[in-house]
Amino acid sequence: MRPSRYSLAATPLKDPWEKREAWRYTGQFSRYNRLKGMFPGFGVGATAFVLYCVYEKLAATPGGH
Repeated sequence: MRPSRYSLAATPLKDPWEKREAWRYTGQFSRYNRLKGMFPGFGVGATAFVLYCVYEKLAATPGGH
């Protein structure tokens, strides 16, 4: 009987480096923590921008330049 096309893909192969690479996906190196640290000041900047826009709309004097 000839093996099917996907028979190797269905059975997981033992990876000898799996233990050594596990640290990349746990703790401070998890995907969530890497994405969270990518834009450290984004939340503060976005909040400041929204507050500025609200102030400009409500409290600023209407007028020209």
